[in-house]
Amino acid sequence: MLYISPVDLCSPQCSLDRVPKRSYHSFALNAMGIEQIQVFKACGCFCCCFWTIFAIVAVILSIKSMEQGKYAVHLIWLSQSILDEPVTQAGMRFIGLGNALLEYPSTFQTMYFTSSTRGVQATSQSAFPPMVKSPIRARSADGLEMYVTVSFQWKLEPQALHGLYYLLGEEGYDDAFVRFARAAIINTCSYYPADMYFTNRTLITARMLEDLESNFKQPDKGLECTIQGLQLQDVDLPDQFDVEIANTQTQLQELQVAYAERVEREVALQTELLVATQQVLRILETQSGESRGYLELNGAQVDQQLIFQERQAVANNEILQIFENDTDPFERLFEMMEIRMLEEHQVDHLIFSL
Repeated sequence: MLYISPVDLCSPQCSLDRVPKRSYHSFALNAMGIEQIQVFKACGCFCCCFWTIFAIVAVILSIKSMEQGKYAVHLIWLSQSILDEPVTQAGMRFIGLGNALLEYPSTFQTMYFTSSTRGVQATSQSAFPPMVKSPIRARSADGLEMYVTVSFQWKLEPQALHGLYYLLGEEGYDDAFVRFARAAIINTCSYYPADMYFTNRTLITARMLEDLESNFKQPDKGLECTIQGLQLQDVDLPDQFDVEIANTQTQLQELQVAYAERVEREVALQTELLVATQQVLRILETQSGESRGYLELNGAQVDQQLIFQERQAVANNEILQIFENDTDPFERLFEMMEIRMLEEHQVDHLIFSL
């Protein structure tokens, strides 16, 4: 048993020097007290609870969900880099504490260049609201200033998300896409005169779609989008040109009406000509038939007359031979005719037949 006097307690240095080294640790443990041991236990329990709660919260924060209609790239927080493979399937996934999913639209989105929001097919609660910008200011091939109202749909391809993130970032692609679209449309407008926007918009729309696809499909730069549904809606030109265009359109309509009337008249005249030709052919055919009939009738009458005259000549020849030896052959002939007439005469007839 170690005894420490009150004097030694008053001078701690002397007391410690007098205490043997082997019994110093037991002395310290006896001097700590029960309260200090309980503090250590409380600190240990607190650390265990803290790290348990931290682990649970870390696991919860490491799980992210992605909705339908979205693509995403996996961002690593420590290196500030993204994984090569984009996330294309919706659902829950473990991404790690501090990491994030940078989301992009996977469906067709609409971009409007218009002065009115009427007809814009989206609401303010949409995950990816449509891009609505003012009409595009451009110039035609003949130098007229105009404002073009256009809308089209675009869609990101998943294989281009990696390059798109490093090229434009997560949110900067909106403004870049607007610039790409403006450049393509302004370039297209510069190829056509102002009057073609009223007479041949189909050709202009096709060329505009080609320019948009060219600006939005650049795989070598990490940009690849699908463009569809382009609509060239309104073209606002200077008022003086609009007046002249209205006059020109009126004159063109009158010209088209005149062309239509001429075609109608030509068709009517061609119909009349065809009817007259058919009538002439019918008359010619009728007259040809009648002439052939007359020829055949005349031929028959001639043949009959020849036969009759031949028979008459033969009969006269026979009569002549009968009365050839008479002194007065004609008188003899008349007498025989009178006798023949009387023999064949009928009582009820008033006229004699020779």
